[in-house]
Amino acid sequence: MSLQSRRYPKSRAVGSALVAAAVVFSGLALRPSMPAHAASNTLLVARDISDGKTMDPGHSYEFTAAVVQSNTYDTLVTYNGTDTAHPVGDLATSWKVNSDGTVYTFNLRKNVRFSNGDPLTADDVVFSYLRLKYLNDNPAFLIAGATNIKALDKYTVQITLGAPDVSFLAALADQNFGVLDSKLVKAHGGVDSSDAATKDKAESFLDSQSAGTGPYKMTNWTRNSQIVLERNPNYFGPRAAFDKIIFQHQISAAQQRLLVQRGSVDIAMNVSLQQAQPLLHDPNVKVVTGNTLDLIYLAMTTSMTRSVPLSSKYVRQAVRYAIDYDGILKGLLKGVGTRPNSMIPVGMLGNDTATNNSLLIHQDLNKARALMKRAGYSRGFTTSMYYTVGATVDGVAIDPLASKIQNDLAQIGITIKLVPQQDSVNLAEYRAQKLPMILYNWGVDYADPDDYAGPFSPGGGPAKRMFYTWDSKLANIVAQAKSSTDNAKRVALYRQVQQTWLDESPWVGLVQPQNIIVLGSNIKGYVFSPLTLGGNLRSVHK
Repeated sequence: MSLQSRRYPKSRAVGSALVAAAVVFSGLALRPSMPAHAASNTLLVARDISDGKTMDPGHSYEFTAAVVQSNTYDTLVTYNGTDTAHPVGDLATSWKVNSDGTVYTFNLRKNVRFSNGDPLTADDVVFSYLRLKYLNDNPAFLIAGATNIKALDKYTVQITLGAPDVSFLAALADQNFGVLDSKLVKAHGGVDSSDAATKDKAESFLDSQSAGTGPYKMTNWTRNSQIVLERNPNYFGPRAAFDKIIFQHQISAAQQRLLVQRGSVDIAMNVSLQQAQPLLHDPNVKVVTGNTLDLIYLAMTTSMTRSVPLSSKYVRQAVRYAIDYDGILKGLLKGVGTRPNSMIPVGMLGNDTATNNSLLIHQDLNKARALMKRAGYSRGFTTSMYYTVGATVDGVAIDPLASKIQNDLAQIGITIKLVPQQDSVNLAEYRAQKLPMILYNWGVDYADPDDYAGPFSPGGGPAKRMFYTWDSKLANIVAQAKSSTDNAKRVALYRQVQQTWLDESPWVGLVQPQNIIVLGSNIKGYVFSPLTLGGNLRSVHK
């Protein structure tokens, strides 16, 4: 794969500690022989796929879709393995950016074909990006700043932004920028006009099969059952190792562990820390861990219509001081993971380790009770906390974490009614602004702090869900940080963002987890990537 002509600015690189190379633990103790693994021409993957809403890159914004798309679609640029500092060309062989960071011009790889044999041209890129923008669904914010997207010739695409955005190149590696076969998608109702949100009818088609250039193509998605990928015979890169990849739905971490130990599946993607511990000495499996850019957080409404007590910033501050963070990290997680001060990962620009440690809030029950009294709730109150039942996020089991928070908040008089739900229900109600409190997680879209500062500040999607919309000053700070090419200025601005969050916002950053992937002993070539949720299987073989 050719390197691009313009490197990702070094000043925006993610800290090396954050993206440390994955570590593979091989077992030492002998165990009885296990059943044979799946056939060599098929890769079986156990994964919780219940969050799947759609596989259409123009609409999807869930983890399972990102995993599928990382194997079925290609983007203009991508990243190799754990290196999230230097993008490399994928469908683009080179690019250039004008001096103020508003015009991006990409030269496309030639002789690329979609899975049905149609040739890739610049028109396909233009169609895909305009459609992404005008569908105006969850991922549309990634391309919202583009004012003009056009083909200069058959193999050259130019994107003009309305304002400088130093995070845009990183964003283009996101799976939602997967390039679609415009001819095929148009034939099934796809449109890229400004009224696409109401006129586009291609989502159901893209839920049944993919329309990309990746090494695999999706041929079946049965919700809460399985997803089938088949080898793309027209892939421009190395021939895919498997005839098929089958994602089998399994929500239980314990069952995933047993399946991969027995050889019934080749890979387990949602094994918890607790389940992974005994596997470190099992010669029949390999445990891969890698630092993520993901966050598990607690969100609290700021709206009196959802919770009068939580609408007070002093109550939200009391919640922050009531949580036993050390008990979570050292107890529940056995020290595996990092604690962010709020909602920018540790090691990312603006939140180096020293900055993060200086901003950390530690449990202080006396201070928490004083804040409750100041807010007028010295006798406490009752509210509900929603979470995804049975879920494991990057190895972190959510059920015990929810119980831990419930117990911690009880110490300052807050009675939490736990509401466990399936993710499909949970996420829909969260997005509909219905919830007073939710324990949830954020998966990285692109390796830049703007991917966190934007969504979790006024104007962003998660912020709207918690009615966090009033702070125009914070929104302006985020906008400045996004457009500035001065690295030192960006660092200072992102520190202001974090300090504001700690004072008044809905967010409590709980843990930045490590990802755990369990492989059968015969699986080779797996490379962990924090940007694809550990789900990029392009290099895997037996």
